[in-house]
Amino acid sequence: MAQGKKRCPASEQTKRDAALRYDLEMESRKVGWADPTLVYDEEKDLFRFRDRRFAFSRDHADWALLRKRERMKGL
Repeated sequence: MAQGKKRCPASEQTKRDAALRYDLEMESRKVGWADPTLVYDEEKDLFRFRDRRFAFSRDHADWALLRKRERMKGL
């Protein structure tokens, strides 16, 4: 780590990771590359799996479920 740079707390990093996943899925949908296993819940502004289980929002993600369903390989 560079001198003078501080690592952000894990909770901040987790929130950033969720926001990145959310933004990536939103942009993918604009160009027709949407993940077919996900449904966007417009009312709650989050993504769910087709079985209605929560996947992620801009602030939170169910990383364990995403890994289990092989949406986040290597994480």
